[in-house]
Amino acid sequence: TMSMKETWDDMNIPQDDELSTMLKASNVSKMPSNNPLEKIKRNLLINIILGIGICLLYIVVIVYFRIWQVQICMSIVFLFSVWALYTAWVQYKRMNSTISPNNPVIEELKRHYHSITEWMDTQKRVALWIYPISALGGFMLGGASESGKSVAVFMSTPIVLLALLIALVVLVPACWYLTKWMFKVSFGKHLQNLQDNIRALEEGNL
Repeated sequence: TMSMKETWDDMNIPQDDELSTMLKASNVSKMPSNNPLEKIKRNLLINIILGIGICLLYIVVIVYFRIWQVQICMSIVFLFSVWALYTAWVQYKRMNSTISPNNPVIEELKRHYHSITEWMDTQKRVALWIYPISALGGFMLGGASESGKSVAVFMSTPIVLLALLIALVVLVPACWYLTKWMFKVSFGKHLQNLQDNIRALEEGNL
């Protein structure tokens, strides 16, 4: 009898472990209200759609305004926008909102967390180089359009150059903080929830 009982217990140990893993995965993937991965993926899709609209707008500006200095600046910003759009799409395709019980749940959640935070940090670092170009292009476009002069003539006076410098000093940090705020609104709360889920799994509370 003891031998049969020991055999039965041995047979049930791996089953209990597997069931525990499946239940943990189920808790993460089958509760939409508490599933941060699903919400992050949804917001990535929204950003992608908005990014497509922004890229189309840059194309209109480049084609419609025949000012070569503005076209160069806007083309650089357009290429950055296409790159940002592509990287967002890559993140979207990589992100699985449903965790498979066959994969290590905690490691999978950590992978998604580090991937999305690294993506945001990279976007912000690269954007710092693009904001001055974007501000310069917008400044030249607005100035040339309003004054009716060529960019070379419009930009030739010291007061205009001073105004450009002030615009860059104000707009570049403002754009960076705006980007940081937008990332926080889109992903901050959900990343925090994802981190809480990871902590709960590590502590065995989920």
